[in-house]
Amino acid sequence: MPRGGLFAVKHLPVSLASPIRATGPVWTLFGALLLLGERPSGLELLGVAITLASFVGLALAGARGGVQFHRDKWVGWLVAGTLLGATSGLYDRFLLHRQGFSAATVQAWFAIYLAAIFLPLALAWKFRLWTRNEFHWRWSILVISFGLLVADFLYFDALRHPDALVSLVASLRRGSTLVAFAGGIWLYGEVNGRQKLPAVLGLLAGIALTLLG
Repeated sequence: MPRGGLFAVKHLPVSLASPIRATGPVWTLFGALLLLGERPSGLELLGVAITLASFVGLALAGARGGVQFHRDKWVGWLVAGTLLGATSGLYDRFLLHRQGFSAATVQAWFAIYLAAIFLPLALAWKFRLWTRNEFHWRWSILVISFGLLVADFLYFDALRHPDALVSLVASLRRGSTLVAFAGGIWLYGEVNGRQKLPAVLGLLAGIALTLLG
């Protein structure tokens, strides 16, 4: 997900934010149809329909928890970040499959561009050009960084396979939704878990159908 979407995750319940991000494979599938010529099966199309219906159900459940999808700006930020992430997935597939770049090359350039973009922001943050909280170092930061690097490499390597469809890889990648949803309920005590559960299960069912297709 584009890092700007993390601001939205900060202000939204994780049990709501993660399922919204899970709709990314749907938009990736649309892009793959239009730009890469991928052709989904009937099961994949059914999975898309179930995912969209579950997204509507999630919006209703979120409204009961005090999050108005059509008014909350952070929902808009997260949707925009999800759409940009889908676009990024299509570009990754183009570079890895059509242009023949290796997974390590794409990941290396991704890290370079990321550093170049965020360096000015990091300096501005360092010199307190805006109000901010204090930074506290934790060793878990290194663990998270390593985990992200490994996950990105496996993702790039999967996209590089000739028979891989970017829509299916993206769907499988979003299978982490259930973990984030359960963590939000059990660890953070987020509300309306039961009301959100059918929509979350619907999202996962849509993802599963996309994979089976």
